Amino acid sequence: MADENAVDCLFERLRLYQPRSPEAAELARGVASRINTRLTSHDKLIRQNTLDKLWCKQTGAVQILLSILENSRDNITSSYITSILRDVLCLKQGKGKKCSVTTEAAGKKKEVKKAGKENVAPNSKRANNLARQQCCQHFISLNGTQVMLRALLATHSKRDGNVNTELMQQDIVWTLAALAPKDGKFAIKVRMLGCVRTMHLILKGHLTDNKIIFPLLVIMKQLSKNAVTTSILVRDGIVATYDRLLGSMGFIPTARLRLCLDAIDYFSKNKVCCMQIVKTGLCSVLLRVFDKWDRYEGRMRLKICAHILQTLKHVCNIKSGRRALCTKKHVQTLHRFCSQCPDEPEFDGLLGRVCSVISLCLRHQALPVPASSPAVFNLDPIIKGTNTSWPCLEDDDDGANSDAKSVNSDIDDEGQDTDDYLSSNASFEESDSKTDEIGKIEKNRKESIQSALWINSNERDLEDLKKYFIFFKEFGSYSRQLKFVKGRSNSKGSILEDFLASQTSSRRSSPSLSYASGAGNIEFESAMLLHMPSFLTGYNKIQESSSTSNSSLKIHKDIPRYSTFETVYTIIASRVKSIIPFAKVAYPDMNGGQGLNIPEPLNKMDRAAYRNKLLSSVDRAINPDAYMNDVVVYDLDALCSGTQTDTSQKSLNTESNRLSNSDEQEILRVNTFCPRLSFESRFESGNLRKAIQVGQREYELILMPDVNSNKRHQWFYFEVRNMQPGRPYVFNIINCEKSDSQFNFGMKPLLYSVKEAVLGRPGWVRAGSDICYYRNSYHSANQKNYSKCYLTVTFTIDFPHANDVCYLAYHFPYTYSLMMTQLWQWSSQLPSGVYFRVEPLCYSLNGNEVPVITLTAEDTPTNPIIDREIVFLTSRVHPGESNASWVMDGTLGRALADTAAARALRSKYIFKIVPMLNVEGVINGCHRCGLTNEDLNRRWCKPSPVLHPTIYHTKGLIEYLVRVWRRPPLVYCDYHGHSRKKNVFFYGCAGAESWCSTDRLRHDDPVKYLMLPALMHRISPAFALGSCAFRVGREREGTARVAVWRHLNVPASYTMEASFCGFDRGPYKGFHLSTRHLQEVGGDFCEALSCLADSSASVDVQLTRDLHGNIIEIDILENTERNYREIEADSEGSAADSVLKTDSDEDFD
Repeated sequence: MADENAVDCLFERLRLYQPRSPEAAELARGVASRINTRLTSHDKLIRQNTLDKLWCKQTGAVQILLSILENSRDNITSSYITSILRDVLCLKQGKGKKCSVTTEAAGKKKEVKKAGKENVAPNSKRANNLARQQCCQHFISLNGTQVMLRALLATHSKRDGNVNTELMQQDIVWTLAALAPKDGKFAIKVRMLGCVRTMHLILKGHLTDNKIIFPLLVIMKQLSKNAVTTSILVRDGIVATYDRLLGSMGFIPTARLRLCLDAIDYFSKNKVCCMQIVKTGLCSVLLRVFDKWDRYEGRMRLKICAHILQTLKHVCNIKSGRRALCTKKHVQTLHRFCSQCPDEPEFDGLLGRVCSVISLCLRHQALPVPASSPAVFNLDPIIKGTNTSWPCLEDDDDGANSDAKSVNSDIDDEGQDTDDYLSSNASFEESDSKTDEIGKIEKNRKESIQSALWINSNERDLEDLKKYFIFFKEFGSYSRQLKFVKGRSNSKGSILEDFLASQTSSRRSSPSLSYASGAGNIEFESAMLLHMPSFLTGYNKIQESSSTSNSSLKIHKDIPRYSTFETVYTIIASRVKSIIPFAKVAYPDMNGGQGLNIPEPLNKMDRAAYRNKLLSSVDRAINPDAYMNDVVVYDLDALCSGTQTDTSQKSLNTESNRLSNSDEQEILRVNTFCPRLSFESRFESGNLRKAIQVGQREYELILMPDVNSNKRHQWFYFEVRNMQPGRPYVFNIINCEKSDSQFNFGMKPLLYSVKEAVLGRPGWVRAGSDICYYRNSYHSANQKNYSKCYLTVTFTIDFPHANDVCYLAYHFPYTYSLMMTQLWQWSSQLPSGVYFRVEPLCYSLNGNEVPVITLTAEDTPTNPIIDREIVFLTSRVHPGESNASWVMDGTLGRALADTAAARALRSKYIFKIVPMLNVEGVINGCHRCGLTNEDLNRRWCKPSPVLHPTIYHTKGLIEYLVRVWRRPPLVYCDYHGHSRKKNVFFYGCAGAESWCSTDRLRHDDPVKYLMLPALMHRISPAFALGSCAFRVGREREGTARVAVWRHLNVPASYTMEASFCGFDRGPYKGFHLSTRHLQEVGGDFCEALSCLADSSASVDVQLTRDLHGNIIEIDILENTERNYREIEADSEGSAADSVLKTDSDEDFD
């Protein structure tokens, strides 16, 4: 008790400190001295009581100590304070204790602890660690990092050889090392204060000083994560410093060695650094450390080897680096690891990295296909006479070739500390005298970029928007729309009134349009034609559709009403225009394309097969001449060169051009043995460019790139025949581009057997064994820089029947013709009371119709259609994400069902749906782009009416609702697929998590964007709330989600992502996604919308966040304060599962 009173008295004196009083210096020295004495006391109780007071925010002690340190000119006082802060923020170092500044905890071993005084009260230790972490965050918020950096600069500038100064410098460095991993802007602060080179000088002066070298390495690691500070340090000779450091450190596996190698790994992302690594001979040093891998133990061995291999992969990105590594001695060192690698799971990742390095540094092979793809579309006739230019700036494929992720990592890496507004090669010179000026310039530059690029919305002229009246016939005539908009408007008039005033005053309004009448309004349409702007002519003109039937699509014209699904599909498929002429209709699509819908567990990787594949790939890279007896069995380039058909002139509904399928007849023929498989991909959404037989039953397959492109290979869909049962066939797809794939984490390809379908078991099934994904030694035929190699996905298939016709696919195909067939079927079999209209929004660049759907209940006096909220849905902007179409299929199926829930849903909402935004990409088997080699989901800020008609007119519809109809959509959702994460989840938009400071200053109501994900988590067993993210990144500004949120002011703007693979949590954990699961997710989304309408006005949302600001719990509360439902983010699954987390993965939006 007496000790607590003494502590209280001491801190009371500290609170009375006045900087300008005469006794201030003496008071500060005395109080700091006594606090420091108590912290260094051998009495644990005295030390603990003092630390508790310092950690407590209410005492304000840390803030006062910072103020004294910043203003004091007394070296003794400053040394006392730095010593205090080191004790407060760092674990006290002692025998057998580890410092808290380490960024990654060492591997924990289970030990049996004896009962004793030293092991008493482990909870108190955890409480102390938590209090220390909270104090660090508080210290950072008080600008403590900047104060300590200034103190370090002042201390370093003295260099008087005083022991007290040296001790003070040590305390400051240890404190900064504790702050560096927790301060997200640490590297920027160091750079802005001109302290980068100072840190380097201190490191060079203390290479052998065991008292300070460890925290210095921690600090340098944090600086190495920043591209600009890395550039500064590389020019300052950091590579030579680390070369000396490794020489003095030896090869003993310590935490210092790991930190050193970790920093070199980050530094090596800079190409200039890679050149210096080669020049200084650091590659040889790293390989000598790596060659002693068998002397290391535990996780330390894995981390040391992983950092070295990652550095070598970066070095292989430059020509001199590959030349330096491609020596007999170095290749033998790497190959020796392959032959001696222990047969344990934890070494599989290292083996993959070693094989990747060998493949990168050895002589590469050009992909055995022509440099130009046969899928070429001439855009000149379309852009001729317009101001449109093409090709545009090519989109980044979002890390398709990045090696930032481990081949054996199923989680998203945390975002690195990088400057958003300075590039990695920016030229920056530190200057202490110009720090403030540089800061102002960069701040103004950043704000101007924000304002110029994204914040100012690209609004269209009202005259253009008014033309979209034809897509809102459910609201009635001109006069009726004018009446209701004017009634909601607070102004004297409305933009509709202004528009109508310019029309002929004698023109009369047409009668109200309704589903029951189904009659078109000739006067309405003729008025539209009179005012049709020039951009609506040609390929991408808005269609003036009639209302004589539920579907006004030309592709549905003259189809007999009672035709079978197969007949309708073949008629529609024959009318589709493609770039490469189709030879047939795929059997699975003609029969609905459903999966077998049985539980299919995720694949468990066969480690032995994985290793054999890697070693075989390395052997092929080392001895390419031994693999020259290859036989080409399918070549799309040769087939296309012999075909002179102009598909753009294909006539519609011509019996002679009707596509068909004869697979059922083929399987009935007499079985004749054939030594080779036969392949085909000339059907809708098909993708296979070349097949090469490299073994008796082994084939290397090459995929087609996107149209007018030479990259983006992921989606595959092709036919195989002439197989023999019970014999394994190996397929190696050798031109994949993504650095990682779910094929390494349980995903299997899909197989469809025609014989199984004939026997009554139709459907896609997951198939394959010995599945793995690894880097090979092939590069693109027209690639100038050979630093990038493709990757291979390999799998073995045992076909179930002889003389069968089978199809293999990346995911469940959902073609354009299948969508059109489903729309025809739905429009022909509507329940009573449904308002369902399908009309063409525009034409694609190749002349295919893009449909837009209106779905609601009929207009009634008790439930007028104009009072309903609008839900706007889009899908399939990326053609390779076929799972998005299956989710949309489930949404439409549930909304059109003849059930009480569906009727209630239709009575609440008007659905405006564009089910396929990128019809050309889907038709031609593309993965990410359409005919312009552009990612259409990066064109929403300023879409071109000529090159991006679907995006232009879809955005126009939403903008019409916002600016003309004056009622924004309640919810906007864009359906997507995700290739690197499991489950189904949302990406939304939270202003508080935006990259733009203007967004963070605006009021943000979490209920508006968190309610729907919370309801989905409650309703859908496939939905993972923990995988949702709501961050608005600058690189996502061109996406539909962010553009609709920012420019059109729709708070509930989402991207729904469905995995290509399966589930790692919930009731379906460990199983693949099926078409039934995807359709159920679409149906669950409808149910969530119904609940949203019922509960949005009567509930509130409470958030629980962790120390990093991530949401870990959402409570949905009624206004009566009764807990309605508690939804917690599931802690299972990958470490990337965290709400409000950065969306750094490739498949975001």
